[in-house]
Amino acid sequence: MITVFTPTYNRKELLKRCFNSLLQQTDKNFKWLIVDDGSIDDTDKLVSILKKEAPFEIIYFYQQNGGKHRAHNTAVKLCDTNYFLILDSDDILSKNAIEVLNKKISLIDNQNNISGILGNRFYIENQKVIGTVVPDIKYASGIELYQKYNFKGDTLRLYKTKILKEYLFPEIPNEKFISENVVFDRIDQKYKFLIIKDKLYLCEYQENGYSNSINKLKYNNPIGYSLSLKSASETAINFGQKINWTILYIIWCKKMKLKNSFKEYKNKILYVILYPISQVFILMRYPRFFFKIFENESFHLKSSK
Repeated sequence: MITVFTPTYNRKELLKRCFNSLLQQTDKNFKWLIVDDGSIDDTDKLVSILKKEAPFEIIYFYQQNGGKHRAHNTAVKLCDTNYFLILDSDDILSKNAIEVLNKKISLIDNQNNISGILGNRFYIENQKVIGTVVPDIKYASGIELYQKYNFKGDTLRLYKTKILKEYLFPEIPNEKFISENVVFDRIDQKYKFLIIKDKLYLCEYQENGYSNSINKLKYNNPIGYSLSLKSASETAINFGQKINWTILYIIWCKKMKLKNSFKEYKNKILYVILYPISQVFILMRYPRFFFKIFENESFHLKSSK
């Protein structure tokens, strides 16, 4: 059985649209788990109404505002089904999404090296694919997709819940954002996805969403951002990318005066070799274009909506 997890924060109107897409599912064999990250727009009252209308179970949990990664951790701990599908509050599922996913699950249920199912996301407005179409392969990790096959775009991700319970997000005091790659990269190092091409997930990007405020997010959450850079550098398949991300990691930690960057970095030799180069860039007054080039070319620093 699938739990559809939706984190939400002051998106009452969009949440109703999300609910309507679940209401239209051809297969109602799922639960909807909503983690409200401190909303003050009467989201709780709306959910009370939706519970009366829904032919499926709705679980609602309210918590103090702490960021999507904390909502994710809460949801994973609460989840009591075998599969966990992430559905943002401003997105919807196609009518047959749960039906298709429930059928695909039988292909991976007994495969211990498979973490779940991955596919494209599509725009709600024009139904076009976001980024590039996933390649014609049966299995791949997220890292392989983005780095080996040059895939671009956000993705539908359904995970085996037992795996997610082993990989929770770090929760940093006074910070409210951590990029998904900090956890998903770790999972990718051990597991692969079943890759599908079905049009199941439709999304819309909000002006006040994470994707449009990455610059502000990284400065307000410097430790979390450093973890994202560190993960990107340590998991890069291409050695050139590994060098780029390591330099970015060193520059960022130095600029934000973060301690223990060397101690926490796995490849000590590479760190030492690239440290002088990083200092040159710092002396050049931290060229912003250097960050922009590599951020725009990698999925690692793209925040989820």
